Amino acid sequence: MRDDLSALTAAEIDSLPFGYIALAPDGTIRKYNRFEADLARKDPQEVLGRSFFREVAPCTQVQEFEGRFREFAAGNTAEPSLTFDFEFHFRHGSQAVRIGLIRSPLAQEVIVTVNRLRRLALPLTAGVSADPATGRLQDTAGQTVTLVNEDFWCALDLLWRHAPEAQRLDALLRLGRDWGLRHARRVERLVQQTYGVTLREAELQIALECLSGSLGGLGLGRFDVLFEHRQRGLLVIQHQDSPFPGLLGDTREGPCCGVLAGLHAGFLSHLSGRLLSAAELACGHAAGEPCRFAAGTEARLQRLLRPEPGSSDAALLVALGGRLPTPVEVPA
Repeated sequence: MRDDLSALTAAEIDSLPFGYIALAPDGTIRKYNRFEADLARKDPQEVLGRSFFREVAPCTQVQEFEGRFREFAAGNTAEPSLTFDFEFHFRHGSQAVRIGLIRSPLAQEVIVTVNRLRRLALPLTAGVSADPATGRLQDTAGQTVTLVNEDFWCALDLLWRHAPEAQRLDALLRLGRDWGLRHARRVERLVQQTYGVTLREAELQIALECLSGSLGGLGLGRFDVLFEHRQRGLLVIQHQDSPFPGLLGDTREGPCCGVLAGLHAGFLSHLSGRLLSAAELACGHAAGEPCRFAAGTEARLQRLLRPEPGSSDAALLVALGGRLPTPVEVPA
């Protein structure tokens, strides 16, 4: 593993699903990936060349972290790697992590890996209580809840089935985005009750886990956000166990989870504080196959969905499971 980690390119380091920091023996930062930057809310370019223990993460100036690092970097332990749990203290909150120290084959360098440890007490779903006298449902935040089943979604799909495709997709996106914004605020109230912070103030991955977990209470599956194309203005969402392919897609080819595209656009719009859009690139019709969405600004998505022939966006669209637009033949 140490050979693999030390041989990665800068782009590969940024796409890792965990924090990656390369330190000189004196604690000077040589590499600092995007995942760790999101966790600590730091600019990677501003921390390079600075002291990790003194300037970037002063909470690590303890024996449990810096002391172990110094002994490991000095070669006082024979093991090629070392693992221990730690808790970072940021201005925006605390985060439990699992730290890995790995001796790099490169001279005078130690690789530090950082994996988040999720707080098991984090409320991912809201409990629902029923009042038989009134026939109303409420969640733990006191908000009204209603439940819909397969009949509702089939009726909604029938309503739009005969509309032009562009109008149908736009309507589903708008519906899903407004739903996502409202649902994010509902989840946020639960998080505030427990931790006293908003979703924007919480660490990004924790906020996304809250939103993902909350969908399980609605029977909408779960999702992960991939950041490997963030530098290109895009986020990729992999959504597992969407109910819509089974409800609506038995006799239909292609995407059928447009409302989930809008839902993810709403979630990310709430977290980022700016209006974002999303599009479904591939639908998981087969069991165990995820649906895949791309999210970004409307202009950025249009460049991805209608790329110039032979462009990097065209290659990316195919790599993400999307289809290149069919060329329009112009009559002679």
